[in-house]
Amino acid sequence: MIFITSYENPDLDGIACSIAYLELLNNEGKSAEAVYYGELGLEVEFVKQYTKYFPVEKHMGDFPLNSQFVLVDAADPDELEKTVVPEKVIEIIDHHPLVFTDTFINASKTIELVGSCATLMTERLQRERFIPSKEAAIYLYSAIISNTANFKNPITTERDRRAAEYLKSLVQLPDDYVKQMFGSKSKLTQENLYHVIFQDFSPKPINGKRVGIGQIEIINLDETVTKLWNDIVLVLEKIKREDKLDYVFLVGIDLLRGHTMFISIDEESRTLFSKALSIPDLKTKHTIDFIMMRKQVWPKVDAILEG
Repeated sequence: MIFITSYENPDLDGIACSIAYLELLNNEGKSAEAVYYGELGLEVEFVKQYTKYFPVEKHMGDFPLNSQFVLVDAADPDELEKTVVPEKVIEIIDHHPLVFTDTFINASKTIELVGSCATLMTERLQRERFIPSKEAAIYLYSAIISNTANFKNPITTERDRRAAEYLKSLVQLPDDYVKQMFGSKSKLTQENLYHVIFQDFSPKPINGKRVGIGQIEIINLDETVTKLWNDIVLVLEKIKREDKLDYVFLVGIDLLRGHTMFISIDEESRTLFSKALSIPDLKTKHTIDFIMMRKQVWPKVDAILEG
């Protein structure tokens, strides 16, 4: 049995690629299942409700002994379910630089720096001359739009645009679909704030220190942060304490305005990220007029702490 999966608490990109690859393998007559572990974000839930289609099972417990794995939008062994055996991974499809080549010794690897893993999956389907279901096409299209922030993210490539255009030609979506989708994950409240931040929070050990970076991607970022500021501070303090972090940071992306807000709640974290981002006067809430995702921040932090 081939299990297709992504990292814990997968985002829309990982789920979309899991669904599309499941359809491709099933079409080839291969025994496969798409699985996830952790929790699903608001954006995934929106597309799930919109399409009424979700052929991905939440995984619990161990995998069968004869299992093989395909990783999509994931290549870091620290982010995987512990029952996923690296030696049994047969394929990796990801759009981040792979630095764990020796870990996945039996896997074929498609690692290409585009805006979304869904772009790589769409290109794969096109090469195989396989047309996905309309529901899978909506998932893939939505993932590209999400990852590229509707093409405002500087990491967007022409390949992302072509893939999205092709997928959009396979389905009929309302004119305000993107606004609906972005709005679905922008409904932050005092009650769901911890879940939303924790669901997309990434801790990482670097040279003896533990660093955690969260990310929220919403519309009306400035207004939401102002309204929930005290709660945001409390959530980040709680995560820092529970995860035993030395540094904690939050990256906020405004999906419609196309800017980024960096949030730091303590002087030590602010000093580190000030150096990493080359912003000498980094404020507690610091806005830049372009999009910088967490994945672009991590290498800068690595360079400071490893240096």
